[in-house]
Amino acid sequence: MELLKTTILPTDEKKLALHIFRQLIFEKPHVILVVCGRGPDAETFVQRADRLTFSEKDPRWVVWARKPEQIKEVIDQLKDPQGLRDTLRDSRGFSLSLTDELRDVILGSEPVPSLMRIDKAFTKAETKT
Repeated sequence: MELLKTTILPTDEKKLALHIFRQLIFEKPHVILVVCGRGPDAETFVQRADRLTFSEKDPRWVVWARKPEQIKEVIDQLKDPQGLRDTLRDSRGFSLSLTDELRDVILGSEPVPSLMRIDKAFTKAETKT
């Protein structure tokens, strides 16, 4: 699997996963799509999302949290003006704006996201509110 703009968080070192995730969100100018979980569906989701990150200069970035419970304390710090946080527990993933706001959630009940659905999540994160 070739990924160009995806960071895969470690599953065996929670402190390191938290550190990397904090840096990507709070220290880097990224619009982030976080993919939660593992398995073939999550892998497909990551591969599709990575294809929509475009060039190095584009702010789109993908984070694969194979153990999303490890990063919960950082997720709890995110701005949530739309009240989306409660839907994250069983989600496939979510998008974050440059200003560290939750902007879209791809629910676990949704099918594996298509390129169009992933682009919609990125677009919601890029839209100024």
